[in-house]
Amino acid sequence: MTGLRELNSANAQAFRSALARALSRDLQAIEIDLSQTRAVDGVGLGALVALYENAKEHRKREGFAIRLTNPTPTVQQMIELARLHHLFEITHPGSTADGARPAINLK
Repeated sequence: MTGLRELNSANAQAFRSALARALSRDLQAIEIDLSQTRAVDGVGLGALVALYENAKEHRKREGFAIRLTNPTPTVQQMIELARLHHLFEITHPGSTADGARPAINLK
């Protein structure tokens, strides 16, 4: 999944499905790059909460993290208003040399 422009009722189920499949693997981290995401609605926020809940077994492992990287100011504000910034590691590491990163990076 790349270029996630919105996380809303139109695409939240596909987002959740992709992450559910990924959680069946032995992951070290999940990074969701929100640098291109301009809007998140209540259903999109619910998808992030579902990710957090579904990753319960992974979160028990030392060093496992769910990171939301490079959120746009609007998305950052929505995450904070919903008080989800307490659930996720939110980072602003800057963009890569070409400015493009995958929306979801599963390690």
